[in-house]
Amino acid sequence: MNQSAQGDINCPHCECSIRIEGTLKKNTIRCSNCKKIIDDVESRLIPLASTIDLLPSKRPDSQNVNIETLIQENTNQAHIPTEEKAQNNVNDKESSNSEDFANFKSTEELEFDQEFVKKQEALAQEFAVAQSDILNWEEENDGDGTSLNSKKKFIRFIFLAISLTVISLVIYISFKGINKNSAATKGIQLFFESKNTEQDDSQETKFKSFGDLQQTMGAQKLHKSVSEALEKFLNSEDLETKINLSRSSNRVSELMRNHYKNNSDGPIAYRRISLAGEEGTGIIDGFYIIKVSFPDFSILPVVLALEENKIVVDWESFVGYSEMTLKEFISNKPEEPKLFRLHANSDDYFNFQFSEEEYRCLYLRNPEDTESVYGYIKRGSVADGQLSRIAESGQSIRFLTLKIHYPKKIGGNNQTIIDEIVTSGWLIRE
Repeated sequence: MNQSAQGDINCPHCECSIRIEGTLKKNTIRCSNCKKIIDDVESRLIPLASTIDLLPSKRPDSQNVNIETLIQENTNQAHIPTEEKAQNNVNDKESSNSEDFANFKSTEELEFDQEFVKKQEALAQEFAVAQSDILNWEEENDGDGTSLNSKKKFIRFIFLAISLTVISLVIYISFKGINKNSAATKGIQLFFESKNTEQDDSQETKFKSFGDLQQTMGAQKLHKSVSEALEKFLNSEDLETKINLSRSSNRVSELMRNHYKNNSDGPIAYRRISLAGEEGTGIIDGFYIIKVSFPDFSILPVVLALEENKIVVDWESFVGYSEMTLKEFISNKPEEPKLFRLHANSDDYFNFQFSEEEYRCLYLRNPEDTESVYGYIKRGSVADGQLSRIAESGQSIRFLTLKIHYPKKIGGNNQTIIDEIVTSGWLIRE
């Protein structure tokens, strides 16, 4: 075997790998593991891929890796000592300066270049011409040989003449003194005023309730607005003004006309209106309640509503409106139900066909307290359920809006049947 050859052999007995180096005297070898003799070693020898002598001694110069350069490129400059970095920067600057300014001449050595100046002037002229072309100031010829610039000058002249004519007319009219109150001027002013009014109306905020209004303007200002609306109603001198200031004016207008046939529709005298924060004054169930005291020292709660951003008085509850007076009702004894707003109290007067086992009794009287009747509710009827709900809810029956009629078989002269209790109080919610 060649002195420089190398190889391995696997022991046929224990499969141990044995490195063979150098020349074998015999073609046998003893296994270092199992200690058995291995024959015919050369035939069993496995040569290596290549020997160390066959490998190249070094890489080509083009493929050499400069370790110092590699470290400098991948090392943070913060780790390099300050003195070393400063020295490197100085060396870099000196080398770059020596290269960049090698051919630099001082200003005294430079000569004035007349040709360069002329070229610059020519470039400037070309730039000015190009800009003039963009702005269409440069003359261009159209098909018939007439320059576009000449046409544009003519158009500008016509436009200038028209402008001067208009200005002259305006100055003439101004000095002539057109009357601002002329019909035409008034028509124009009214037109724009109407447009502005329509825009203002469209932009007006619509409030759905007194609660929304109070959040916007505050409690004090709201009370002031409600008080002013009530004062306008009380001080109104004619029926139409009262109708316009009343809730549901379209529905109650005919009722008001019938009522004021027998009552004065002039101003209503009063002593004072309750202030904001007083007991019984403020927003209740979406309405605004305010108290008014009259010259006879009687006090009446007045209900006001908000309709289309307008504060109005509930006229029906204010006057205690009924379809007829209680005196007329007692006199005519109608058998069909009639709507009344009356004062009510529980009573125990039972007589004739009305027994306590079968009916409930209420004592009813008009707001003036000049006429009264007894109203009977049959137990288990619709009206009895209505009365029970009012009592169970804690509402008062002192003021009731209800419907009553006389029975076909009349017992006492003032005994009536209650058909329906419309509501507790005199305000009907629509």
